[in-house]
Formats: sequence, C-alpha cells, structure tokens
Amino acid sequence: MIRCGRRLTTTTHQRLSPSLSSRLAWYHGYYRLDAAPSSVEDTNSNNNNSNNTSLVASSGDFAPRYPHLLGLPIPQRPIFPNIPTSIVLKDPTTIGALETGKYVGTFLRKTASENILTPPELITSAKELYSVGTLCQILKMTPLPDPLKIEDPQYNNNNNNNNNEQHAQQSLDSLSSSSSSSQEHESSSSDHHVSLWVLGHRRIDLSSVDHLGPPVDVTVQHWDKLVVSEETDSIRALTNEIVSMIREVAQMNPLFRESLNFYNSTQMGFVQDAYRLADFVAFGLCKSASGEELQAVLEEKDAEKRLHLSLVLLSKEREVAKLQLEISQKVEETMTEQQRKYMLQQQLKSIKQELGMEQNDKDALLQKYQESLERNGYDKDKVDGEVRQALESELSKLETLETNSQEYTVTRSYLDWLCAMPWNKSSPPNSSVTTKQAKALLDEEHYGMKDVKQAILQYLAVRKLNDESNNNSNSSSSSSSKEEEEEKDNNSKKNNKHNNNNNNNKHSGTILCLAGPPGVGKTSIASSIAKALGREFYRFSVGGLSDVSELKGHRRTYLGSMPGKFIQSLKRVGVNNPVLLIDEIDKLGAPGFRGDPSGAMLEILDPSQNHAFRDLYLDVPVDLSDAVFLCTANDVDQIPGPLRDRMEIIRVSGYDLPEKVAIAQQYLVPKALSKAGLLLLQQQQQQQEEGVEITTGAMESLARWYAREAGVRNLSKLIEKIARQLALSVVVNREKEKDEDNNNNNNDDDDIEIVNTFRVTAENLSDFVGKPIFTSDRLYDKDPLPLGIVMGLAYTSMGGSALYVETMATKSKKNNNTFTVTGQLGDVMKESSQIAMTVARSYLEKYNCETKKQNDNNDDESDDDDDDKNSNNFLDTHSFHLHVPEGATPKDGPSAGVTMVTSILSLALSKPCASEVAMTGEVTLSGKVLPVGGIREKTMAARRAGITTLCLPDGNRRDWDELPYYLQEGLTVHFCQDYDDVYRVAFSREIE
Repeated sequence: MIRCGRRLTTTTHQRLSPSLSSRLAWYHGYYRLDAAPSSVEDTNSNNNNSNNTSLVASSGDFAPRYPHLLGLPIPQRPIFPNIPTSIVLKDPTTIGALETGKYVGTFLRKTASENILTPPELITSAKELYSVGTLCQILKMTPLPDPLKIEDPQYNNNNNNNNNEQHAQQSLDSLSSSSSSSQEHESSSSDHHVSLWVLGHRRIDLSSVDHLGPPVDVTVQHWDKLVVSEETDSIRALTNEIVSMIREVAQMNPLFRESLNFYNSTQMGFVQDAYRLADFVAFGLCKSASGEELQAVLEEKDAEKRLHLSLVLLSKEREVAKLQLEISQKVEETMTEQQRKYMLQQQLKSIKQELGMEQNDKDALLQKYQESLERNGYDKDKVDGEVRQALESELSKLETLETNSQEYTVTRSYLDWLCAMPWNKSSPPNSSVTTKQAKALLDEEHYGMKDVKQAILQYLAVRKLNDESNNNSNSSSSSSSKEEEEEKDNNSKKNNKHNNNNNNNKHSGTILCLAGPPGVGKTSIASSIAKALGREFYRFSVGGLSDVSELKGHRRTYLGSMPGKFIQSLKRVGVNNPVLLIDEIDKLGAPGFRGDPSGAMLEILDPSQNHAFRDLYLDVPVDLSDAVFLCTANDVDQIPGPLRDRMEIIRVSGYDLPEKVAIAQQYLVPKALSKAGLLLLQQQQQQQEEGVEITTGAMESLARWYAREAGVRNLSKLIEKIARQLALSVVVNREKEKDEDNNNNNNDDDDIEIVNTFRVTAENLSDFVGKPIFTSDRLYDKDPLPLGIVMGLAYTSMGGSALYVETMATKSKKNNNTFTVTGQLGDVMKESSQIAMTVARSYLEKYNCETKKQNDNNDDESDDDDDDKNSNNFLDTHSFHLHVPEGATPKDGPSAGVTMVTSILSLALSKPCASEVAMTGEVTLSGKVLPVGGIREKTMAARRAGITTLCLPDGNRRDWDELPYYLQEGLTVHFCQDYDDVYRVAFSREIE
C-alpha cells in the first residue's frame, strides 16, 4: 500500500478495494487476506484477468508503521492486539472517511459523552483519550439501522429480507465511495450506523492529536514487539495459576466455556507467550472487567505485572461465576422441589378422583355454594326474580371459566357474597317474652330512665303485633288454593307493587334515634332491645364516613370492590332481620366528591324504599325492611333535616348525683370488683369486720368532686382504678404474710406504694384517685355575686352545664366606646350579645326615668359620680367586655340572652345578682323571653351546682311539669314571659 500524506488517496482506494479479502483464517498466529469479500466487489471486477492476484496484508508485528493515522475514540473497553472485535460508529463524517482494509488507531475514552445522542467518536479535547491505544485494521464494514428509526417498515418486514440485504449492500457501497463529496457521504449514511469488524495488530502511543475532526487525525509511535527474555519462576507460576483458574471458571460458567472454545479455535499457542496470554485473558475472557482495568493491562510493558493484572481480573470473574452458580443452584432446588410437590399433588388428586374420594375444584366449589344457599334458607320460589336469575347466571358462567382467568376470580368473589346472604333466613319472633319480662330486662341493665324505657316498651309492642300479623298472613297464604294464587298472579304489576310496599311498610316500624351525651348508656340500651326482641345484634359506626361506597358498596369494576356496611352486617349476623345499631349518626361526613352519605343513609333507612335496597356490588334488590334500625347521636341538630324527620328522637338525659351513686353501687362497683378479682374476696369477707368495701360517701364524693360529666364513663374509670389499687394492696399483703411465715425478711416490697386499708371512704378517697379535680360546686361561692357576673344554664352535646357570664366596663375616651365578646362564642351567641346590649340600654333608660321621678319628688340631688352612673349615658361612655368562661370550650346557641342582659344591667346599675339564682332563655329586642331546649339537662346542671332558684321561659312550663319529682325537689322556679319577670327575680325590684 502506498501512503500519500495522512490519508489514503482516491487512487489507492480504487486500487485496493477490489482486492480486499472476505475470508479470515488463522495460520500460525497470522491473518491472511486471500480473497475479496463478495459484499464489496467492485463493479469493474470483471476486467480482472484470469490470473487475479490477491492482496496479502501484513498483520501483527509485520503490519505497517504509519506515523499518522485516523483516530477512533472507543467507549467502555479498549481493543487488544491479535483479538478481532467489532466497533459501532455513528458519526457520518467519520464513517465516510473509512474503508475496508484501512489502518486506524483506536484509543479508549476516559469519560463517556455527556449527551447520549452524541456519537462517541467525537471529542472536544485530546485529554479525553488515554495515551496508549491499538493499531487496528478494518476487516469488514456492515451498515446497521438507526435505533431511533428502527420502526421503519423496511427493517420490520420479515418478508423482504432480500430487499434489505440489497439496501444494505447499496448503503455500504455508498459509504465506501470516495468520489462523492462529504455532503453526499453525510446524506447517504445519516440513516445508518456502521459496525466495523477490526483486528488489532500492535500497541501504539498517542503522541499528539493533529485534528479534532471529525474524523480525528493523530500522530502515534508504534511499540516494538515485546519478548520475554527469560522465563522466571514467577512468570511460570502466574501462567499455571491463570490456566488452572481458566479451567475452574469454565466448569462453573457455560458462557465462559463457550468464549474459551471460540478463542481456542483461533488463538493457537497463546499459552506459550506470556504477553498474549495476559491479553487474551483480560480482553477475551474477563467480560465483567471495567474499561480502566483493561486499559491498565494494555499499558503494562512488564510481562510479570501484566500477568498479575490479568490474574486479578480473572479472580473477580471466578467470584462472579461462583455467585451465579450458587444462585442458579438455589433456584433449581426450589423449582425442583415445587415441581415434585406439584406432580405428587396432581397424582394424588387423580387417584382420589378415580376412587370417588374427591371431586375436582370446580365441582367442589359449586357444591360448596349449594350448601351455603341451603344453610342460609335460600328458596328460589320466595326470592326476587333478579336474585334467582343472577345466581343461576353466575353459577353457569363459573362452570365455563378457566380457573387461571381474571374473570374467574371476580365471578367467584361475587358468588361468595351472593351465596352467603341470608335471603330467607330470619330469627324467629320472640313471642314468649312478655312486656313485664322486657321491662325487667331493661331495669336489670339500666337504672332510671323511665321515659326512655316507656318509649322502648311501646316500640317493642308495635314490633310484636306486626310480627304476629305477618305470621298469620303467611300461614293463611300458604293454605290458599292454587286457583287463588293464579288469580293473584294475573293482577296488574301496579297493584302488585302497591301491595308489596304496603306489606313491607306494615312491619317496618319507626326508626329510633337515641340522643344524649356520651356515657349515658345509648349503646347498651340498643343491645337490650335486641335481647327483648330475640334478634341478632350488630353495631357499626358511621362517624366521619364521607364515602357513599362505604354504605352502598363499590361497583365490581373496581379493584378490591366489596359490598357496603349494611350488606356486610347481614352476612355476619346470618339473618335478614337483625337489630342494626348505627352509631354516631350525627357525625356523618359532609357531602363531597365521593357523594352524599346522608342521602344514601336516607334511602337505606326509609321504610318506603329499603324493601328493595340495591347495593352497587351485588346489583340485585335486597329486602332490609325486616331489620330493626337504631341510631345514636350526641347532637340531634347535626343530623340532616330529611334524615332527622324519619326518626323518632328519644332523649337519653344525663344523670344527677343520686342517680350516679345508685348506678355506681348497683352496676359499676360489682363490675369493677369482678374484673379486678375482688368480688369473691368481698363475698368471703362479708362476715368479717373489715373487708373490701367502697362506701356510699366515697361514691358521692367521687361523683361530685371527680366526675361531674352527664354520663358515668369517667366515674366507671375511677372505680376501676380504685379496684386495681385494692387488688394491689391485697396481693402485697398476702406476699408479706407468706414471707413472715417462711421467716423471710425481704424489704423489697417497701418501695411499692399501697393503701393500708380495704375500705374506701370519702376521707381516704384521695389516696386511691388523687386530689379532687373540682374544689367547689361553683366558681363564685360568695353571696351576692360580684357586679356584672350572672350564672346561666347551657345544654351541649356533653349534657347540661352551669356557666357564668362576666361583663366588665372601662371608661372610654371621647365617647369611643366598644363592645368586645370573648369565650369562643358561635355566631348565634354573638348575635345574642348584640341583642342583649340593646335590651340593656332600653331597660336602663326605664330605670333612669324612674330614678328621675323619685328625685323630683324628694328634691334630692345626687353627687356627680352617682349622677354619671345612673344616667342613660353610662353605656354610651364606657367600653364593655363580655366573657363566657371557659375560654377553651366552644359555645353557641340563643339560650344565654337573658343572662347577658342581666350581666350588663348588673354592672350598669351597680346591683349584684344573687349567687343562688340561675337563668336561661332567649330574649328578643322587645324583651320577650322565648322557650329553649334541654330543660331537663339544665335542671340537672343547676342541681349539681347547688342552685336553688331558676328563671325559665314561660313556654317551658310543660317541660318542667314533665320532670320527675326528685329533680324538682328543692328548686324554686320562676316562669318569665318577658324580661320584666327576669329583672324582678334577679334584682328583687319591680319596674313600674
């Protein structure tokens, strides 16, 4: 070959192209090109004479030593001499400058290109290349499709392979043609990448980069052939170790063994040459080695060091092979064990089926569904037609579906719910329980609450009569003749639907809602109703529930769908007429993007709709009219109006002090002692002078100074705490007695705090439950109250409470008076304060008129201070601040109107209110006192606070008359029609 400048000339290219060889053969370690490749034959090859000579290219150390070469930056792994490999080029300009048979210098890049779309053969600085590379000869150029255009039909059509080969040949010819301009090269190769099959000949040093290109021109210095002058023991030992390790890795890794067989067929005698052995091991066998590690082997000139580097890489390859072998063995063992179990199970199943001992999975599943339907009282003649059709359709579908299909799982889950529903199974009516027995059951579990028990007995009586009428109608319908049944079937659909609705509504009854503060026994009352009816009881809470799907179910199209709470409750209790307690219905979630839960609840609870309730999951009508629905709530006003209108509200009020003491003695104390293991001990020590006992005085102090809430929940917790302390004292004393009998003086128990008595009294109550939470009955014990302070009565979801309204006045400057209200008051209460200020101004004006008349009659003149305070300018010249303790508790409602007016007038008139007076009522701008709610709860709160005089609206006279005598006893009540009556009671002065 003739070198002209730094590149091969066009003349040289034309002379060499037709004589390049396509067959590569190894002979004594050298390559010989003895035939031209058929894929790159020149069109003028027919002009060759019969004695066509072949070009024998020099290779290895006999390859030409060109000082100037075209440089190819290589990513990832460097190329080693004497080992053929392939390179993929992407840059069109670089590809156009190459040709088959040309010599190039390959150098490993130090860092990869930042942009993945940038071809790796493009560099911006000579520092990006390592200084040692390899002189390579291009043996073959193969065009490749652009990965970004791989969806081109010409690369995906398997029927056009011949066309593709022709297209590739034409592309390669166009790449090899040097007669075209660089622009033509770029356009012809822009749609293709090129794979170069190259052979490395010798190592070269990078002297300089003459042109960054593309293509890159470099100046290099060729290495001389390295020969081992003397084979030392170290080289011999390293060689043997490498050969031994190659055999070891080949036994563990099949891919390694294939690579070794491939190179063994081409690399002959490489074991005798230490340099070639190191190169072969590093590049040919160590596939997991990094580019930097291979570059270190390429740059090393010392034979011993190069062998050592290759041995290190081969050791890493061995460790990877061991790990792969270990993983494959574990997987194989697991798979073998699973396959063995599967085969044995299949054989066992086949044997059982042949012997008739077992059915296949589908038959067993269908039989299970049939048994479930029979167990739940399914009667296809009594259920709705849609239910019967859905069951038959789904069972037929299940028989045809494959067990591995997704539809099979969905169908099976749906049938699990359909077959588990109690379509015709119900609890028999408990006709044996009489009204007296029901009342005794309620009295046994609940103290007092006569009004509540009376309403429940009325409800039970209605349910009992409805059940009896339904049984009579069923028996008469069963004895009717077939002709009558045919006549009924011929009736119109409209009349049938109307009759069905009437029959369902006949036994639907009323929805009871037990409303009251926490801890008064609403849930336990519902459980007693279920016992009296002889039905199953199920409770679930809807507090905070904001998703309609929780009530009406999810559609089967969703992943993890399931029925709503009502269908779930029927499945769990196993009957279609249970007592369902819907707890915390006043805390139902607000409407949102998940729907309106109150609207769904209205559909479920409405007797005119729930006889054909359709759950979104089941999608068949379900009769809920036989179920008894009970609800509990703390604040009835929070229940939506349409839902509240369909309920009968039963108020469960709180307990006063005597009731709490009675409940504690009859229910809470025995229960707490039983849980603590002290009940039997108490019975054994009843004859002794000292035993486990909680006195009545202790119960009164506990309820008065520790647990003032409307319910008895906190009282129960305190009693249980006392019982635990008593149990600790009993156990410690017994252990001390045992130690004394055994003469074992162990003082470790001295650190345990116990009470040295088993009798709980009011005096030692603090030793069990700590200091009292409340130190007095009222915030202000002195009589009369300070100016501007009046006691009012309020009703909250926690029960009744006595609260004070405080008003203070400060003289304002330049008549810039303000009116401030604090205490976490709601909007309604803030408006009541504004009304109270206006009413107070009106009554202050009346008082000033009366005072002026008296002064005119007596010809008396008051001093300046009295004149300023008794003038109608007092409210105009002072700023007022009204506060309602406790500030951390939210308050709202109109019932504090009269209390606020009295508080403002007390300050303006300098007249204190009596400490034993409490009042409640809404006031209008004209002074009328309107009725309010919660009179029972407010009366109980007044009794707890030690109040003796009450001011109630005249419209609440009926509520007062309905109170039991023990609540009215000791209280003086004044019914007020307008604020004149309140003023007279509060200040003992009548306005003329």
